[in-house]
Amino acid sequence: MSWFEALVLGVIQGLTEFLPISSDGHLSIYQHFTGNYGESALIFTLMLHLGTLIAVLVVFRMQIFALFMEALQLIKDIFTGRFTFKNMEPTRRLLFMFIISTAVLIPFYIFKDFFESFSEDASIFVEGICFLYTA
Repeated sequence: MSWFEALVLGVIQGLTEFLPISSDGHLSIYQHFTGNYGESALIFTLMLHLGTLIAVLVVFRMQIFALFMEALQLIKDIFTGRFTFKNMEPTRRLLFMFIISTAVLIPFYIFKDFFESFSEDASIFVEGICFLYTA
């Protein structure tokens, strides 16, 4: 992979990560059309996502800490019988939104083996299905 391709992949990752579209899907499509797929492309994609994760953890560290503390308080409230849906604080409501928004990933976990078989192939069939599913 040339430095120009790495730069383009970094720009695609940076532009698409925080939009409600699949950054990984767009990286995969770009890699497919440039002929850059396989193990090295997978490792580079993982490094791009790791960089994004580190940036998110640094920038949102206070909010993440508040959500973590709220999750602990939620567990405590559930076990002590003080949990109600009516009077939730905004942080707890956000925590529930995160939980609900990740529930769409359950079918992908169930069919994980099927999708893993396509992870390093030269086809973009699975990416198309995933784009349709998340649309």
